Amino acid sequence: MNRILSKIFVLVSILLVSHAIAIAQDKYNITAVKQTNNKNVIIEMSETDAPLDLKWLIQEAMEHNPEIIAAQKRLNAAKAKISQAKSLDDPNISIGSYRASNSPISAEGQADFFSRQLGASQKIPFPGKLRYRGEVAAEESKIVEKDLQSKIQEIIALVKSAFYELYYINNAIDITDENRELLRKFAKIAETKYSVGKATQRDALAAQVELSTLANNLIVLNKERESIIARLNILLDRPTQTPLGKPRSFEKHTLNLTIKELEGLAVNNSPELKKFDHAIKKNEASLKLSKKDYYFSDIEPMVEYMQMDGMPDAWTTKLTFNVPWLWSKNRSKVKEANEDLSAARSDYRFINNKTFFEIKDFLTKIHSSESTTNLYETGVIPQAEQSLKAARIGYETDKADFLTLIDSQRILLNSRLLYYRALTDYEQNLANMERAIGMQLTQ
Repeated sequence: MNRILSKIFVLVSILLVSHAIAIAQDKYNITAVKQTNNKNVIIEMSETDAPLDLKWLIQEAMEHNPEIIAAQKRLNAAKAKISQAKSLDDPNISIGSYRASNSPISAEGQADFFSRQLGASQKIPFPGKLRYRGEVAAEESKIVEKDLQSKIQEIIALVKSAFYELYYINNAIDITDENRELLRKFAKIAETKYSVGKATQRDALAAQVELSTLANNLIVLNKERESIIARLNILLDRPTQTPLGKPRSFEKHTLNLTIKELEGLAVNNSPELKKFDHAIKKNEASLKLSKKDYYFSDIEPMVEYMQMDGMPDAWTTKLTFNVPWLWSKNRSKVKEANEDLSAARSDYRFINNKTFFEIKDFLTKIHSSESTTNLYETGVIPQAEQSLKAARIGYETDKADFLTLIDSQRILLNSRLLYYRALTDYEQNLANMERAIGMQLTQ
């Protein structure tokens, strides 16, 4: 009698746990909410959704990402400054009159002498100054251009990283769901064996505990998936809840370049390195300009026309020079330009060292992830599948206990998850490598 009551208790416990799992699954089904006319429209994310393509994501980001658009606008503004820097100052035009008399009005009611004057002047910098100003502005625009290119490489790397992370999350959800179905079969086997007295109550409860754990893992993975989708939508300048399909499957990319080859590519292509190369050129031009401003005067020719009553019209000319060496401000400008040039050269060395470190670091991580994927793909996962198959047969024939079966199932689950984690890490590190060297290594 006690044995019958014990079995009834176990079966009721199993039903209650199964019901709780089903409720949790219904509660956390993957859905996306789209705002339409201030009403929430629920859009189901089903297997029939169009696959998410990485090239499409990158193209969308290039066209709509606000940071890229802002960087492009700043480049347009910087280019507009070049013609301004190479142009002369505005000319000056003067209009006036001149009256000469011992009294404001003579006895005849007119001034003794009166003239009307019209003049024009133009400041002309010393030869070479406008050229150097143009060079400074041109190098500044190139610096902004490299900022734009750097931002593009950064956004592409972020899009790729989010895409591969979403790929991992979706595979983790599928693998966990497959293992949950497998565990349900194991639970039924345990229940059947327990009902005929060939298994203990512990086996049936252990199966339900594992099922509850997997159900909770699915809840966490679904929440992580929502976060990754929101991150991708932000990069594309879309509402965070805009639905996205499952990432399209891909073949693992290969990287056959040596560290020396990668460093050479970085020197020739890295926007960060090119940026500080242009910063050096800009400060070299600024130094030359500051020396010109210090040692050489600008001239300002002026011509004036005078119309005088009762006398022939007259012309006057004047030439004005500034005296730049009188005060210390122009000497300080030369010192400032020298310090800026030294700082730009130090910045270049720092960015060069930083880039080479990133190349080495990412290459090490790429090789490590590649070794892990190969190990799990060719060794660990096939062995774990064989181990699970043997454990299942052993449990069904009473040659292995239920804990051995559960451990084998858990090892296979973790092995498959670790494989996709390593594959994701490989592709993400490769994307960061592309950002570091400033060019795409994969298509």
